[in-house]
Amino acid sequence: MSDSDTFSERLAALAASRPDAVALIDRDRPLSRAALFGRSRALAAGLASLGVGSGHRVALWLPNCAAWVESFLACAHLGALALAVNTRFRALELADILGRGRADWLIYWPGFKAIDFTGILNGVPPERLGRLRGLVAVDEQGGAPLPQAHGLPAYRYDELLRAPQQPPAAAPNAGVLCFTTSGTTSKPKFVLHDQRTLLAHGDAIARAYGYSDDACVLASAPFCGAFGFATLAGGLAAGVPVACEPVFDAAGAARAVKRHRVTHTYANNEALVGMMQAAAGPDDFSSARLFGFASFTPALDNLLDLARDARVPLTGLYGSSELIALVAAQPRTPAEGDTAARYLPGGTLIYPEARVRARDPATGQILPHGESGEIEILSPSLMLGYLDNPEATAAACTEDGYFKTGDLGYTLSPRQFVFQTRMGDSLRLAGFLVNPVEIEQVVESLPGVRACQVVGAMKQGKTVPYAFVLLHDGAQPDPAGWTAACKAAMAGFKVPAGFSALQAFPSVESANSVKIQKHRLREMAEAMLAASP
Repeated sequence: MSDSDTFSERLAALAASRPDAVALIDRDRPLSRAALFGRSRALAAGLASLGVGSGHRVALWLPNCAAWVESFLACAHLGALALAVNTRFRALELADILGRGRADWLIYWPGFKAIDFTGILNGVPPERLGRLRGLVAVDEQGGAPLPQAHGLPAYRYDELLRAPQQPPAAAPNAGVLCFTTSGTTSKPKFVLHDQRTLLAHGDAIARAYGYSDDACVLASAPFCGAFGFATLAGGLAAGVPVACEPVFDAAGAARAVKRHRVTHTYANNEALVGMMQAAAGPDDFSSARLFGFASFTPALDNLLDLARDARVPLTGLYGSSELIALVAAQPRTPAEGDTAARYLPGGTLIYPEARVRARDPATGQILPHGESGEIEILSPSLMLGYLDNPEATAAACTEDGYFKTGDLGYTLSPRQFVFQTRMGDSLRLAGFLVNPVEIEQVVESLPGVRACQVVGAMKQGKTVPYAFVLLHDGAQPDPAGWTAACKAAMAGFKVPAGFSALQAFPSVESANSVKIQKHRLREMAEAMLAASP
């Protein structure tokens, strides 16, 4: 189905065609297409009775559950903009989204995981809530008192579902969802997408990843992020069941794959490793047709071995908030591209008309295939822009419409590429552009080293590599031995100017993963070099 511009139209058509088909599986509870259609329309009516309408902004502070999906669909029906909020966010981050995002309403689950979400909300400075009109509280147990926060009116989610009036007519296509970027080095930006683009992307995912009538998708990444929402959008657009849990648990996810005969899932490599290690038997993943992975976590090099033993077909993925996740996947057959890159991040763009190129950041020249530069992508999945930030929107793309990803990589064809690292993490050493992963892989092969992160730091006016390592249990640091081994294995300009052993890498949580804060490591490295003789 690709003849609809809005989620309301698509869901109505799916419910009319096969009303009893499963649309969502929430904690093993199936929700049919007809039920999802009915509940989302009823919630739209309830929200409309509060005054929610076109152009309003509704923050969804919810985990992966039916209420998240119903709330998003209700916002889409009303023409309201959903601001996706990570449930891991606390007062400072919540204040930023509610304030800069100019939220009018907040839908949340006060009792989720026994966390004091209302207390967190009360910790937001009142001046950051200037537009917030009220709260909608999900209460799955029933009977909990309505939350009291900043004197705002509060309403029960279940009571809104029982609103007696009919919802207004479905709103036309417009901006419907904002992701927030990870904000590892600056304040997060709000990435705005419209309904038509999100639905078309869901259709493209279903085609490219091979969804059939008997497919079932496991949503292991949070819906509040581009990775998790792309998983949901592919299922919603195609009418394929999407199984979800409010809290990801590797063992529970492995059981869900077996129980629901899951055919597709997309996750970071750490999550997939955990699932495969938690499998109870060799046939637990026999239903798997394609599991895609993004490499977010270092020192997890056993994923391919585990997948081979479990007979799980794997492929590398690529995506971003601005282009939406799953926009590229490495090919599984030669007809789709160079299969030698199958287990590398990046991929073949899922739109036939999409294009990719690499640009030399120093000269601005477009590079031939195989040479590393900043990846630029032309894709129909491009965002409308950054919410309330026309300057950043204008700077995000080239004059001919390519999105400047900020990622270092190289192309294999006009539609296939390999992602290497973020441009801000790449190193210009002795005049050469170097991917720090090259150095990290050598260091991780050295005795005692479990994981490595390499950053560039200034030393006597030059950029030099500096290595931070995590050690195996019982291992002792050996900077002299490591330096000698690196000199024997690599060009001299790639040899780390120093080594520091840490208990853990500094990190920040995003919707998709825990991301290492390279900028903090750079600051630490420069302090170490400045203090050394």
